[in-house]
Amino acid sequence: MLQACAGKQASKSELPDIVLEPQAKEKTPVLSPQEIQALKSSGEIDRNLSSTAMADVTKQYAYYLRAGRKHMNLSIARCGKYLPYVREVFHKRGLPRDLAYLAIVESGFRTDAKSPVGAAGAWQFMKGTGVTYGLDNDTWTDDRLDIYEATEAAASYLGKLYAQFHDWPTAIAAYNAGEGKMRRAMQESGGHNFFEVRERNEIISEKNRLREETKQYVPRFLAVVKIMRNLKRLNFTPIDENQAVKVCRVMASPATDLKSLSRNLNIEWGEFCLLNRHHQGPLSSATRETYVYVPEDKVCQAKGLLAGNCKGEYTGWQTRRIEHTGHSWKSLERKYRVSGEKLRAANPGCTLKAGEYIYLPGTYADAGKRPGLKPGAHVSESFPRRNAATVHTLRANETVYAVARRYGVSPIELMRVNGISNPSALRIGSSLRIPGPAHHGQIKAPANGQLGKKQIYVVKKDDTFWNIARRLHVSVEDLYRWNGVNSANLREGTRLAFYAEGKGD
Repeated sequence: MLQACAGKQASKSELPDIVLEPQAKEKTPVLSPQEIQALKSSGEIDRNLSSTAMADVTKQYAYYLRAGRKHMNLSIARCGKYLPYVREVFHKRGLPRDLAYLAIVESGFRTDAKSPVGAAGAWQFMKGTGVTYGLDNDTWTDDRLDIYEATEAAASYLGKLYAQFHDWPTAIAAYNAGEGKMRRAMQESGGHNFFEVRERNEIISEKNRLREETKQYVPRFLAVVKIMRNLKRLNFTPIDENQAVKVCRVMASPATDLKSLSRNLNIEWGEFCLLNRHHQGPLSSATRETYVYVPEDKVCQAKGLLAGNCKGEYTGWQTRRIEHTGHSWKSLERKYRVSGEKLRAANPGCTLKAGEYIYLPGTYADAGKRPGLKPGAHVSESFPRRNAATVHTLRANETVYAVARRYGVSPIELMRVNGISNPSALRIGSSLRIPGPAHHGQIKAPANGQLGKKQIYVVKKDDTFWNIARRLHVSVEDLYRWNGVNSANLREGTRLAFYAEGKGD
């Protein structure tokens, strides 16, 4: 089951919840004429609401105008840096621009938000859902923290949910509760949309019943939309869109010393980290090409530095694969004569489990001979490659991310091949070269070269690449590569080939 945010009761959102109990006899909030006028405003998402729905929205609306006003102000101030970009992404996809305000409900528009249950970023994607929508995650990077990539993913997911439920409040509830949970709740209750399901929630079995948090979630979002639509009328400080971050994206090779890059660009390390929250430490991913954001006026300088493999304090460090468990940070400190602080900074997400990759100093003659640490890590491709001659002409409302999903390639690779540093600057009619030769259903060996026995899995209803990979104990990337399909064209009944590693004939 895909689910973006996994429940806000466990998150670190700056915007607090209020509990709405339909049975409680609460006083109708007293609103001024201006506040009533703003409340009555409507758009594509909040039009034609029933009187019962409006009553719940009104309570949330009044709360954020009064007791929750301080928190609302914090979220409004925070979103100015990114709101123009986010709204434009939804507009280009043909989706309501007001969906941008869902990030306020999710995280208070905090791009670094992380919840105890594992959701991350402004859009609070869980790891599995993030991977499904192109947000890579490894020891060194977490694309859920990249507001630009995460917004593209959120737009794709919300668009899919609307296509499934044909109603925005219901699609938004599914973003919170999960599409499977929402569908089952509708089937059991006989409700045709979120608000009908909410009214009949008590007759639904406990397993499929909507949680209190989800019941609040939609009224809360609609209240925020009405406030954001009427900031001046409601005496909130208007958003200063001049503070929007103006950056460009440049490609970085595996194991790039980001701290050295920052220093050579004369950008304070703290400021560089704010621009590149998806990088978890001073080194870029060991296993794949990634990207960094730099100010527009430093693009040429950054490209030159990256092409020259700029030197830094991690120069000479090498990537090694951990072959077995049993290592400790203390033992690695002693063996490689490096401080634990520096070692952990270079490997922020590493847990020293077998199969992980780790950066270690490569200056000692015996470094590559340490037991259990295999030198020369092999980097596998995450997506099947296609014919280098394939060219796609960009149509209205298409994005780099959408094109990458269509052809089953990495958005990063697509940008690299086409020399794209700012995807939002592309125009209708632009020609994009699709990288690599096609493997339409052609099975290839696993990246590690250990070809096991070929087996077949038949896709079931509601299956995703993430849960299939977990069930089969293989990676999502290998499923993509072995079958020449991706999450965009996965269908019930599809036969997926996979290899049981180490069980070959």
